Amino acid sequence: MKSFLLKNKINTQVEILDYGCRIINLLIPDSNGNSIETVLRYKNLVDYDKDTNYLGCTIGRYANRILEGSIEINKQHQQLSINETLSNNHLHGGFEGFDKKIWKVVSQTDQKIEFSYFSKDGEEGYPGNLTIYIIYELDDYRTLKITYLANTDRETILNLSNHSYFNLSDNKESIDDHMIRIPSDYYTPLNENHIPYSPYESKVEGSIYDLRENTPVETIKKKICNTNYRFYPNHQFKDQALLTDIKTGRTLRIRSDYPGLQVYFGNYLEGSLKPFQGLCCEPHYAPNSPNINQYPSVLLKPDQQYKHNIEFVFDNF
Repeated sequence: MKSFLLKNKINTQVEILDYGCRIINLLIPDSNGNSIETVLRYKNLVDYDKDTNYLGCTIGRYANRILEGSIEINKQHQQLSINETLSNNHLHGGFEGFDKKIWKVVSQTDQKIEFSYFSKDGEEGYPGNLTIYIIYELDDYRTLKITYLANTDRETILNLSNHSYFNLSDNKESIDDHMIRIPSDYYTPLNENHIPYSPYESKVEGSIYDLRENTPVETIKKKICNTNYRFYPNHQFKDQALLTDIKTGRTLRIRSDYPGLQVYFGNYLEGSLKPFQGLCCEPHYAPNSPNINQYPSVLLKPDQQYKHNIEFVFDNF
């Protein structure tokens, strides 16, 4: 495995590892110009080889869960691998999803790098030969943009995202001093196995999932654990989350054209990491979307191009 560094003139830096096409370092200048780490990382590159937390990686072919690994395309059943055995779900692409692949560097400049991966027909049960390109690009300030592009030679499903754990504090030991705001009116009800159930969409108003105003993470991290939020209109680029560290005044605004956002407070972080040490905000399609007609389609056809964007916009008070 090999890492690649992007850097701009104000010393915003991002380090990308080809193994899992993952963010392993994201340094943002604070108000005094000091570089501050904003994502959780392992101390040594070899630790990523045994990662169970999906730390900073690209997840796919399908980010999140699919019930019993079962999907139907053109009335034909497709059985995906079952790697979440206790819940009988397919999770984050299977036993060897995109987080466990070596990605090829297509091109690189000081502030931009493009990776590619060829996923063969039948990989983890998915149909179609799939070619994926991921572009990481720094602007001249404090914004990191991720672009996902893909094509297939056979109808398949696709749902790509980034699984970074953010911590904007100085000590990186806890997210308790963070505030979170999710400007969404709707969340996805999930059962004990984190699969959506009818009515598949509920209003956040009056519930613990209402994060439309800045909310202390400490008060809701154990109550929510993780959930998916819905955004309208579908596929319009929009703000989806605002994280603020109240002690340092650092902020992260997450913008995307995905129709959903999975929020996870790191309850089950393990190994060298502690629970609630970092939180994820993953723009993507909702869990089990291939089996729920009310959700936007994740079907990708040979005559189509998959294209989505995520932006991480950092700032200081």
